[in-house]
Amino acid sequence: MKNLSKVMTFVVCIALLLLLSFFQYTVPQKFGTKSFPALESDVDVHYDDFGIPHIKASNDLDGYRVLGYITASERLFQLDLMKRVVNGRLSEIFGEKTVESDKLLRKLELKEIAKTHMAHIENDPRSQDVIKFAKAYLEGIHHYIDTQALPLEFILLNYVPDRFELEDILGVPGYMALTFAEGIIGDIFLSEMQDKLPEDKMRLLRGGADIDLKYFNEEKIPAEATTILRKLIDSVDTIGEIIPLFYGSNSWVLDGSRTESGAPILANDPHIATGAPHIFFEAHLKTPNLEVYGNYIPLIPFPVMGHSAHNAWGITMSMMDDVNIYLEKINPQDPNQVMYKNEWVTMETREEVLKVKGSTDIVFTKKRTLHGPLIDGTQFGIEGKALSINWSVHHPESNILRSLYDISQSRTVSEFRDAVSLAAAPGLNMSWVNKAGDIVWWVLGKNPKLPDGIKSDVVLNGWDGTAEVERYYSIDENPHRINPEEGVIVSANFMPMEEKYSNLDGYWQPGGRFFRLKKLLAAQKKWNIEKLKEIQNDEVVPTFDFIRVEISKALDRSLLTDFEKKVFDVYSDWDGKTNRSSVGSTIYHSLNYFLVFNAFADEFGEKGFTAFGRTADFWHSFKRIMDDMDHSFWDNV
Repeated sequence: MKNLSKVMTFVVCIALLLLLSFFQYTVPQKFGTKSFPALESDVDVHYDDFGIPHIKASNDLDGYRVLGYITASERLFQLDLMKRVVNGRLSEIFGEKTVESDKLLRKLELKEIAKTHMAHIENDPRSQDVIKFAKAYLEGIHHYIDTQALPLEFILLNYVPDRFELEDILGVPGYMALTFAEGIIGDIFLSEMQDKLPEDKMRLLRGGADIDLKYFNEEKIPAEATTILRKLIDSVDTIGEIIPLFYGSNSWVLDGSRTESGAPILANDPHIATGAPHIFFEAHLKTPNLEVYGNYIPLIPFPVMGHSAHNAWGITMSMMDDVNIYLEKINPQDPNQVMYKNEWVTMETREEVLKVKGSTDIVFTKKRTLHGPLIDGTQFGIEGKALSINWSVHHPESNILRSLYDISQSRTVSEFRDAVSLAAAPGLNMSWVNKAGDIVWWVLGKNPKLPDGIKSDVVLNGWDGTAEVERYYSIDENPHRINPEEGVIVSANFMPMEEKYSNLDGYWQPGGRFFRLKKLLAAQKKWNIEKLKEIQNDEVVPTFDFIRVEISKALDRSLLTDFEKKVFDVYSDWDGKTNRSSVGSTIYHSLNYFLVFNAFADEFGEKGFTAFGRTADFWHSFKRIMDDMDHSFWDNV
């Protein structure tokens, strides 16, 4: 028995060594010399103590080739997933779990619009260099696939990645915009509620972000749920399990009059869903013509935020409403016709084939109206209603490659403005500073203008021509600020504060972060990097005191048990900071959740409540009913 035990121990050790050797074989090597025949000259790559690659090349094309190679060495599976999201091909490797997500992605036409954008870029003489850079980047990815061991994920899932195309790169911004497109859920939800709720409740739900101006003592600015929704959320969440989703973010810039150094400072903290690997890939690229350190989204060869010797830039979601959902009338005599401006017109149709791992192919037909893709048969559809989506992502003139490259190279306000003007989507707040001391905020994206009096937060009539997009706002009409007198610009997904932008629609996020940042930055005249780190790590819930006061006034303490009184005392003494050790924070957030659930779920149903909870109007509406304890939403109907 002892000999058998020794043999078994030996076998297990050998097996472990083989397994470790196999794992090591699939891990990219970060030392030594690699052969890359396409390079025109040697390229030096070194990794710093944080694992960030620093690439030094003697020409731009070699730099981008190696950037692609290095990105593939660490993120090849993520690159392939991005391509599959753009093309609606997740089910080829994940099976039936992602079929509904693939149908959604196909009907949203991310790949088709990428081809349109590619044609637009190819016809632009100014964009030939960025096309070459993007092709060089893909060369690097392909060289890695051809010469190195594939990562473990490919071995476990038993497939080899396809070649990448420029259209795959151009489809990624469409996916980013999808994760921002709160209006898709919000418009459909509010339209469903409009059929069920009385006017006083609808007014509260559609009240928007103005309530925060009351909370923070700012002057008011004038401003012009169903099972299907549950499936919609499930579909987006399924994609989010594979590729991290984008959420809200904070950014602010200070000019030299507000800093100890006399130079401008830019701060940015994007709120991205957790993922392994992270959605951003950090790298430093240097050639004789350019040098940029930034955060890249894998498959896009130009950083979405970063800095150079001349400038720095950051992003937050703009929350501009660049999505309109139309209710279409289908011809009962011909299902391929839709009414447009009171006349029957034929829709474009296309047959799609979904390959599903472990199952048979799925064939379905997608249709396009003059407004945009028909989203019937996806998680956005509503039984008995034909809905189409009109989305800035589908604008034919968008040059995100030129835009991102030029933003990274812009040295003057005029150059930055021109760079921002080139892209249609995704909708972004771009914060920017330069070495000369300028500070700028500008909204990137083409935003639709509807006829006066038409609000875009509900489903629109698609058949009679009364709610057609008249035009898109110009880049100079998009919200922006240049070198404001106070020396500070804050961006936190809140609505533009200038009255001249009050006509613009958006799914503005709660204003707590925006006003909290303004308050903290106003607390002292001069700032340095270390002090600004404290602001980025600030834990205070901006509206906690107002909410707590309203709850305390409404609560009859005499009805509480001794234990409940202890809980309420902890809640009353809480300092507003949310961290892992804060019991008061746990009570505050839990109490808010159950209050808002009990107020709204009886009207919405649990599934409708979940859908509403994915929109900014959820918290705006909660604060409105906290401000009106006699509102009819406090009923139990």
